[in-house]
Amino acid sequence: MNRPVEHSWIILNGKRLPAAEAHVSPLSDGFMFGLGLFETMKVRAGRPMFFSDHFNRLHRSAIELGLLFGPPADELYNRCRDCVAANEVTEAALKLMVFQDVGGVSELILTRPAMYQPEQYARGFRLHTVRDGRRADRLCGLKTMNYIGCLLAKRAVVAAGGDEALFIDRDGRVLEGAASNVFVVRDGLVYTPALDQGILPGTARARVLSLLGKECREGLLPAELLATADEVFITNALLGVMPVARIDERVYDRGAQPVTESVMKAYRALETQSGDAFHP
Repeated sequence: MNRPVEHSWIILNGKRLPAAEAHVSPLSDGFMFGLGLFETMKVRAGRPMFFSDHFNRLHRSAIELGLLFGPPADELYNRCRDCVAANEVTEAALKLMVFQDVGGVSELILTRPAMYQPEQYARGFRLHTVRDGRRADRLCGLKTMNYIGCLLAKRAVVAAGGDEALFIDRDGRVLEGAASNVFVVRDGLVYTPALDQGILPGTARARVLSLLGKECREGLLPAELLATADEVFITNALLGVMPVARIDERVYDRGAQPVTESVMKAYRALETQSGDAFHP
């Protein structure tokens, strides 16, 4: 059972420390300029879900940014498990950061309480569109620590009573959420923006694409499609699959979303399998 206390232990470069005793140089490029990457994983039954997916994305992104990130997958997995065990949690969110430190690349692992509750899935998320909120560039496809645009957009939406920001580009095309990928259902088919639109290659997105197969179309997603869609759902590693109940003034019937419900069920089954899938 989870402890009702703060998650007070972290792993810094392989060493377990009380969070209050961990120190990162303020002179590093990671601290000053956000030169770093992060992965966020759901923890269930004390295990990080889909660890290999996250490690592979982290490794690819580190190469692209020129971060000489060292630990192999099995060692990093054990460090993540050590952080979970130190904080005595079974259900949580685990964050892994890799960043340019003074003299080399550092890695920091921490946990925090699980963020999403059953009633949120029953209700569905409320999305607010943000026009021209993102520009397609090389960094949009990387999960970098330079995250301020998404953070401010998400905070503004939450302050206005919503749950997530949905970015629309200057040409009226749907891109992604501040912390999620988006899928639109119409007439039994599912549509989602392609990666060449400058969106993040989400790990949950990739799993959902595999589940849907030929029933999903990747490509340009005009914002007008949101008004005629039957269902909309979003994905990320912590949410899994989250139904959407509203986008701006457009309301979707939460009681009539069969495709979303089917994908949610299938994804949860994958999560259960994932807990036993990685063997360091």
